[in-house]
Amino acid sequence: MTFFSHFENFLDDLTDRFRSDLEVNRREDRAVEVEDERNEGTNEVDSADTEPKVVSVDFQGKANAVNHRCDKYEIVERQQSAIILRRGGSFTIEVEFNQALELKKTHLVKLYFSFGKRPTSAKGTQAILQATGKKLFDKNHEEWDVRADGQNGKKITFEVQIPTDAPVGIWNPAIEVSCRNAPSTARHVQRSEMHIYILFNPWNKHDETYMSDDEKREEYVLADVGKIWVGNYPFPHGRPWVFGQFDDAVLPASVLLLERSGIPSESRGDPIRVSRAISKMVNSNDDSGVIVGRWDGKYEDGKSPSSWSGSIKILEAYIKSKRPVRYGQCWVFAGVVNTVCRALGLPSRVVSNFASAHDTNVSLTIDEYVDEKGNEIDSSYTGATPGGLYDSIWNFHVWNDVWMMRPDLPEGFGGWQVIDATPQETSDGTYQCGPASHEAIRRGQMEYKYDVPFVLAEVNADVVHWQKDDKAKDGFKKLTTNKRSVGRQLLTKKPGPVDNSGYSGTDKEDITLEYKPKEGTTAERVTLLTAARRTRAARHAFRLMSQEVDDVEFTLEDLERVPIGEGFTVTLTAKNMSEAKRTISVVMTCSSMYYTGAPAFPIKRREGEIVLGVGETKNMTMEVTHGDYYEKLVEHAFVRNVAICTVSETSYAWVGDDGLEIQKPDVKIEILSEAVAGKPLPIRVSFTNPLPITLRNCELEVDGPGVLRPKTIKISNVGPNEEMVHEMKVFPKKPKHCTLVVTFNSSQLYNLTGSKQVTINPPE
Repeated sequence: MTFFSHFENFLDDLTDRFRSDLEVNRREDRAVEVEDERNEGTNEVDSADTEPKVVSVDFQGKANAVNHRCDKYEIVERQQSAIILRRGGSFTIEVEFNQALELKKTHLVKLYFSFGKRPTSAKGTQAILQATGKKLFDKNHEEWDVRADGQNGKKITFEVQIPTDAPVGIWNPAIEVSCRNAPSTARHVQRSEMHIYILFNPWNKHDETYMSDDEKREEYVLADVGKIWVGNYPFPHGRPWVFGQFDDAVLPASVLLLERSGIPSESRGDPIRVSRAISKMVNSNDDSGVIVGRWDGKYEDGKSPSSWSGSIKILEAYIKSKRPVRYGQCWVFAGVVNTVCRALGLPSRVVSNFASAHDTNVSLTIDEYVDEKGNEIDSSYTGATPGGLYDSIWNFHVWNDVWMMRPDLPEGFGGWQVIDATPQETSDGTYQCGPASHEAIRRGQMEYKYDVPFVLAEVNADVVHWQKDDKAKDGFKKLTTNKRSVGRQLLTKKPGPVDNSGYSGTDKEDITLEYKPKEGTTAERVTLLTAARRTRAARHAFRLMSQEVDDVEFTLEDLERVPIGEGFTVTLTAKNMSEAKRTISVVMTCSSMYYTGAPAFPIKRREGEIVLGVGETKNMTMEVTHGDYYEKLVEHAFVRNVAICTVSETSYAWVGDDGLEIQKPDVKIEILSEAVAGKPLPIRVSFTNPLPITLRNCELEVDGPGVLRPKTIKISNVGPNEEMVHEMKVFPKKPKHCTLVVTFNSSQLYNLTGSKQVTINPPE
């Protein structure tokens, strides 16, 4: 049998084990839920045997989990055959033998810990520890060690030290006992079915994921509900997301991803390799990973990306079906990545970049083209294709930061690193991205691994406008450069509780200056020019001087929030700065768009002419009503207003655009009684339909780790301008602080979200 067939069998066995465990857990869940609503292997050993044998092993899962800050994992409570630990720590096991042993004189006990398909000591995937009876550890933090913690008759308690660089995933234990000088055939070995999950340890200063700040560890490792910022600058909207890293489906799914990633077992202690693999495995493009991405609005054979409220359902479906889950977009990819990272102990956060550049030709510019008459050139252009024709600016894009040391880079480049699972461009031939050091991005150090040029362009590219000109060297002359329209703001959720408000949340943290110097400063320009020197495409764009004639000043007004159901006005202002008359032809358009910046449907168009005397200023407006735009909206309800202006006397062309998000209402969640563990908790979910039409095919997605598992609830139609109210009961099991998250979707109005903090009190 070949290695690959061995490997596939290993993966199949592991997957089947995970699926079986989940099926048992779900049967228990259903039984408990029904009851709530109605109520409102041991080896047998002959102890008389003269040869020493192992009778039983107690891995003390709950006590060890508490000591390793792993007691929140549901597996600890629900599975007797699994324990969860963090590397760099120690754990105890109690072994009962068929007779009292004398470790220092008569007997030998060895503990084996094995990792992966072909474990070997040389590669750090197998540990063989001889228990000599010593009372203290005497090996350094990078080695396994064992000491005797106490003996009570036939029972001995051993304490085991885990190396700080141990591979992360499932280890399998075995215990061997024999008499000294006995032949090898006299050994007794007990192999255990126990799964020992070993995770990264941000609490240990020798671990490469060490994070010194307690508040940050609480947020970036232990918080199981957060917020993902979506929408449009300068009015982002916080979308609650259940990471649910402690759910019983999540850790097995996360380990399964690493097994399928192709990372050698011995490399799975390296957070650089592990995080890069996660960015690859959460998308399905190359390796049958977790999520299928889709951006065209056609989700009939799957689930709309906007309908997910968290990661648990996605990862559980992935384990059960053994195939990628349909469908996701950037915030879904990032939400699942965050879940997997935190489940494995790797500190992580979700980052949203507003006005995020997608640079397709490593020019560090987003190139926009017009023809000789000022008409926009797009992918249907039949001439010689300009280099950056397929560049785009996404209204927002979401990725992840992960925290680690970077021993592969010069000192000072550790800390936060970008990884991105959304499949945009390949890296080393695969759809993966990162880890890219924040410091390398800030400095424009393009040569440092991984994918710094792509991320740098996302947050700090210039937008360059080009016009068709047969006399120009490459067929296009450079008109203008906008140095401030990319990376307008980068947000993450700050440490602390989730704010229940979506638009006015106090839980957002602006981290723009962690990615780049302040916009418009000398330091910011130096960063971009330093990077531009290292790529030919960028050198071309940055060396060509703009041929702009700025004797007419144009401004397209930035619109504030527009509540759905209301209209808005697009306003262009032109001011003549020259000493002569100026005649300007204007084309104003309004269209819906996907959040990636791709156009969806035209909404309105106006053409006209502005004649300006010397020093004169005039406006041109375009009125857009609710009736104009409503049926043209797509997911996220983004609208793009564009003005293309051409000055006839100078042939100068100017293009301005403004994106806005049509604002939808938040979902309100009310707690209707005191929350007590073990008692039904009534809640009310509500919002007011802002539209003059009936909402049909309505669904609520309700989730709340520690209170209920993700659940989809079909509800009745909601009439025009009517209040939707739905009451239900949930059944909290334990005292804890938790967050409920609700998502509403219908055929006519979708992607409404809300959250509510709730404290579950202990029973009296």
